[in-house]
Amino acid sequence: MHFDTHTTICSLITPPGLSGIAMIRLSGEDAFTIINTHLHFDITEKASHTISYGVFHDHEHPIDTVTILKYDGPHSYTGQHTIEIGCHGGMIVPKRILELLLQSGAHMAQPGEFTLRAFLNGKLDLTQAEAVNDIIHLQSPAALESASRQLIGSFSKELSSLRDATERLFKYMILDFDFSQEDIELVSEERLITELHTLSLTAERFIESYETAKTLRSGHQVLLLGFPNAGKSSIFNALLGYARSIVSDIPGTTRDFVEGSMIIDGMHFTLIDTAGIHEQTEDAIEIEGIAYSKSLIKRATIILIINDITCGEQYSQSLIDLVKKEHPNVQYALVQNKCDLVEHSSQTSQDIYISAKEVHGLHDIISYLSTTAKQTDTHHAFLLNERQAILLKEYLTAIQRALVLTKDGMTTDVLAIELRSALDTIGLILGTIYTEELLNDVFANFCIGK
Repeated sequence: MHFDTHTTICSLITPPGLSGIAMIRLSGEDAFTIINTHLHFDITEKASHTISYGVFHDHEHPIDTVTILKYDGPHSYTGQHTIEIGCHGGMIVPKRILELLLQSGAHMAQPGEFTLRAFLNGKLDLTQAEAVNDIIHLQSPAALESASRQLIGSFSKELSSLRDATERLFKYMILDFDFSQEDIELVSEERLITELHTLSLTAERFIESYETAKTLRSGHQVLLLGFPNAGKSSIFNALLGYARSIVSDIPGTTRDFVEGSMIIDGMHFTLIDTAGIHEQTEDAIEIEGIAYSKSLIKRATIILIINDITCGEQYSQSLIDLVKKEHPNVQYALVQNKCDLVEHSSQTSQDIYISAKEVHGLHDIISYLSTTAKQTDTHHAFLLNERQAILLKEYLTAIQRALVLTKDGMTTDVLAIELRSALDTIGLILGTIYTEELLNDVFANFCIGK
């Protein structure tokens, strides 16, 4: 990753391929000079945040009619002089314009380099920069609210408040130690314990939202589990609305897992059709598929246990026991399939009764998935990523160590060391403290052009 912000960089910022228009961004100290070599007017005479129409040319050879969006630094996304060129899409025109910009002195932007410059120039903190990437890669519409709040700085404000409260306590510890020889106590032990406990609870609240964030970011993983010929693949195809999984009366047809996606009430669901679980097989591939089906239980957020009701309503009890053993807290439902083949069914339990063949009762499965998903709080959760969650756990550990030391009567200079450590972790989350390695890790996952 280039950390030299004095170069001028450019990149296509719309997906390549056939399209009505394409956008190219040029940003850096020489952005206006470079674009001027390809226009018949002087862009510096135009006001900032205005659009001009012209012809982009190579010397006297016209390339395309374009729009030129001008942003004077520091009032731009990157904080530098920025030009955004709107041209016709396709494979030829955008590529040719980029080639000419590079020939005129620009450098090709690396993944995330525009947003990196926005961070380095103080336009975004690190949590906001990461929210930019989250918004681009969202799979679930329900996650948009959380990502957008993070982008405009809601999470940053909460973290800054936590940092300020921690820093205030840290400074008290330093002053308290300085005045300790004069028998002046600035902060009582009772108040210190109360404030450390408050900081601990705040950090725990953030950390708890990480599991919700994972679900919001990638959606629910819905595992279809059952014995062979229970109808898993038929239900899978019926829910998706097309034949994604092979359906056969022959047991063991599904020997690997198959995935498909659907959106219900704004939440993304990944349906996973698995190999039927049973022990009576000598097929090495099928055995491996069954083992993998069992391993998927721990990764699922919702499990649909598909039971062949013609074998009895309690036929899949061993699978329920398996799920409870492997993933005790997972949400699961027992789906009684093939009800069209049973004349009398009590249907008094909480089970879902359907007929995949007759496409009857599928709305009950969809309703169950929707109701379960709504239990996820999408309005107050922050879209924490793994990096942020790990650092918050380190913060919490430091605060809890300080709490234990306080109760043990440790001197305030020792407590200050733990509080300093806690402050550093927040600095790493916000980006007020960073290393090149940290920034490389964060921005390596960005797309080129952002």
